[in-house]
Amino acid sequence: MACMMLGSKSEAFHREGQTWHCTTGLPSDVTIEIGEMSFHLHKFPLLSRSGLLEKLIGEFSSDDGSVCVLQLHDIPGGAKAFELIAKFCYGAKIEITALNVVSLRCA
Repeated sequence: MACMMLGSKSEAFHREGQTWHCTTGLPSDVTIEIGEMSFHLHKFPLLSRSGLLEKLIGEFSSDDGSVCVLQLHDIPGGAKAFELIAKFCYGAKIEITALNVVSLRCA
């Protein structure tokens, strides 16, 4: 099966139960919930690569320093597809295959 690798950074995410964390060393300022899975991420990588997330985070904006929590339960491909999207936003390596290309494109 043909696949394409995008990105060049080493693995920047780790999973703890139903939660994904980015291992940059900085505290996360965005939590994205998809079904039972939570992704603790940072605004800048998401805003720079995704117009939809930029819009949603902008609508949530708060000046009190609280963490932005977004619920995206209807995303095509669910948490599995969003994991690849988050990795793409951070510039990490992702593998695009015939099995995931449609859900990634729709998401």
